[in-house]
Amino acid sequence: MKKIVIACRAYYPDVAGGGEISTRVLAEQLASVGYNVEVLAIGNETYTNVQNGIKINRIKYRNIYWSYNNKNISVVKKLIWHSLDCNNFLIGEMISNVLKEIKPDILITSTIEDLSSIIWKVAKNQGIRVMHILRSYSLICVNANMFKKDNCEKICTTCKPFSILKKENSKYVDDVIGISEFILNIHLTYGYFKNARSHVIYNMCMDEILLERSYNGFRENKIAIGYLGRIHKTKGIELIVEAVSGLSDSYKNNILIKIAGNGDEDYISELAHLANAKNIKCSFEGVIPANQLLDQIDLLIVPSKWNEPFGRVVIESLGRRVPVAAKRVGGIPELLNDNEDFLFNTIEELTTIIMSYVNKSINFNFNLSRFENKRIIDDWTKILG
Repeated sequence: MKKIVIACRAYYPDVAGGGEISTRVLAEQLASVGYNVEVLAIGNETYTNVQNGIKINRIKYRNIYWSYNNKNISVVKKLIWHSLDCNNFLIGEMISNVLKEIKPDILITSTIEDLSSIIWKVAKNQGIRVMHILRSYSLICVNANMFKKDNCEKICTTCKPFSILKKENSKYVDDVIGISEFILNIHLTYGYFKNARSHVIYNMCMDEILLERSYNGFRENKIAIGYLGRIHKTKGIELIVEAVSGLSDSYKNNILIKIAGNGDEDYISELAHLANAKNIKCSFEGVIPANQLLDQIDLLIVPSKWNEPFGRVVIESLGRRVPVAAKRVGGIPELLNDNEDFLFNTIEELTTIIMSYVNKSINFNFNLSRFENKRIIDDWTKILG
């Protein structure tokens, strides 16, 4: 079987978010079907170890800080970091040495920060097939989210200088994989990956698929609506409170909003104040396992304001057989294309969805086959060969 190196800015147990989770799952799943997989990750020190049968090659970051530990960094330091990361020849030399030692057939860059886009040129010069997974907007935007008060409609003047070399280096990529059509098309529209074959392969998010649920709040006439994830203003959680407040008392009095996750403490206080002012029952569950929340609610709502490339929480919810109502942003609608009645743009539309769902005048279609791990691994093996 082919030898594959999966490169990333951080690897378990260094986990900052979904990117690291998805990278680990991909590495272990590809190894499970016979590929010879090693990981190349950035870290605080250079060393190797083995985790779940996979060799992890860690190299120390070669920038002024490691972006995995990017809290309380000054604006000046961030500018320096981004300037170096565009085409970091220092890390490029270290990467070159590791790749020469491993001699992989294929390099997959799963998260590009700290590795620098120079990794593609380095690998290509060694005759290695190069693949990149688009998980964020980091090649386009210094904040990796293309959001500044609202979704950016073009590359802004702040981000433009830092994107030029990344775009130039993208010509060395043979295959580009978007975790959604949306994020893939954004990059192709801006002229990235002009020599690459393009694919869409979803993240693997479902470890278990329930055939039925033991919990159903409808039996007690008390409906629990949930939010799961980071608590930040870009997530639009206040839309849930506003939508529930638009219901008549006969509906509103039987609804409890459960919010799980952590984040901006000021925003949490704002949400609590808003719910109290609107006389909405709302509980903050803190950080709990996803399934713990999902098994206690009747409907999950994903009200994001920014164009999320993917919606891991959507797939996790479907696996627990919990219906999802979501805002029409980014790659999220692709995950619910069998459930148009559960997509919304406005607070009023979300209010209607909640009322219709409680009345059982709309039904959710759990078509999960395209999200199953086996299906996704099959998609990967087709392009890896």
